[in-house]
Amino acid sequence: MDETLECLYRITPIVRNYDWGVQGPSSLVCRLYLHGENTSSLPNLKDIESTPYAELWIGDHDSAPCKLSSLRKNHAESIIDHSCKEATDGCTKDNDAVDAKECYKERLGTVYSRMQKVFLDNGPVGCKILFKVLAIAKPLSLQVHPDPENALRLFKAKHPGIADGQAKPEMSVALSPFRAMCGLRPITEILSYAAKYPPFAKMISEDLLSDMRHIDEESIGPIYFRLCKTILTAQSDSDLVDHLVEAVKLTTDHDLSEEVFLLLNKHYGTDVSITFAFILNCIGVQPGDAFFIPPNTLHSYISGNCVELMNNSDNVIRCGLTSKATDTKTFLELIGVEMCKGSRFPQSIMYVHPVIISPYVKIYQPSHSTCNFSVWSLIVPAGTQVSHCFDNGHKPFLCLIVDTNPMVEIRHHPTCINGKKIISAETSEPLPFVLGDAFLMHPKLTLDVSNSGASDFVMYLGTEI
Repeated sequence: MDETLECLYRITPIVRNYDWGVQGPSSLVCRLYLHGENTSSLPNLKDIESTPYAELWIGDHDSAPCKLSSLRKNHAESIIDHSCKEATDGCTKDNDAVDAKECYKERLGTVYSRMQKVFLDNGPVGCKILFKVLAIAKPLSLQVHPDPENALRLFKAKHPGIADGQAKPEMSVALSPFRAMCGLRPITEILSYAAKYPPFAKMISEDLLSDMRHIDEESIGPIYFRLCKTILTAQSDSDLVDHLVEAVKLTTDHDLSEEVFLLLNKHYGTDVSITFAFILNCIGVQPGDAFFIPPNTLHSYISGNCVELMNNSDNVIRCGLTSKATDTKTFLELIGVEMCKGSRFPQSIMYVHPVIISPYVKIYQPSHSTCNFSVWSLIVPAGTQVSHCFDNGHKPFLCLIVDTNPMVEIRHHPTCINGKKIISAETSEPLPFVLGDAFLMHPKLTLDVSNSGASDFVMYLGTEI
């Protein structure tokens, strides 16, 4: 394999067809995937229309590592001329179905590491982040992602929900109006819903409600723990949940939490976990808004499209709103970790306000001890030309074009860094990128984007910090 390092590599994303995804071409994930260079692996149109396209993955997780290919025409053509066996390991003559183009693709993490070594002679290398697009038609499960210590402990114990030993903090940037439940809301708000809806109060119990009314800093953590345990472990009569549903339906001028509650009821019936719409913060954000979810934070995405960046992990502990296996015991253990934090236990919404680098470039970077990543956005309005050097120090970028038009042209500047040879795709012609194209980009690279069309060019980039 030719190991000459290039500035840009095309990424072939991975699609996840979870049942909560938007079906067919209505799904942003589907549209991005269809327009990218993935047509050889697509099913027929009838299958596409009936398939949920939930997530688009760009990363190097062991469960779904992406592959890269060169943008240099001569380089690609010379390799295709060789046999599959000569081009790369893993392609055999017996596998007649393998497309020749697949034979010169490398795993993303391999090339990512080579890029890092341009700057780091020693130290850890490899892609530590996972970049996604989500298209949500049905609320996701009620879930938490464990902190670093518990992720490693559960991984060693071979917990079925833990695929690796990494914590999984995550940040979402909305691409459409987006709704989610995230973190435990203030006790005063929970008491307000209990006063408004007697069935909800009965589910909590009068003893616990009394303690909630007389809460202090020392007892706030244990109170939240008791509340979650009461709702998740009590054998509540489904009639009580039905009564709560009817009571909410009879009210007018529903707030966001009540709307979310009724939507959860539509999809999950009398599952007692639908009452978490009144226990968690319900948020509604607009395109460009972002929020961060730390480890051990109870949450569920409700509806909309977003880009999501996280540690390179697929760990999840579910405790409701799903047909998959749940683990209330482990969930309560993780909540117990947070309980010890006293007055910090109420998990307020962590909105991420971007840093404005230029009229066209923003950086979303959460301030949290577990966060080692940031999301950049490049938005070039119609009739605008923009040149920007993407310099975050020494970490490569995972990039995705989420909106564009045929009148957009993208070029880049060749790069030579630290005296090491960094070559580029042909620069005399615009880069062959269209809607849904993903690529790995060398740090300190300048992109020139000319938008002569009638709509915006929008690209999101994920990177380590």
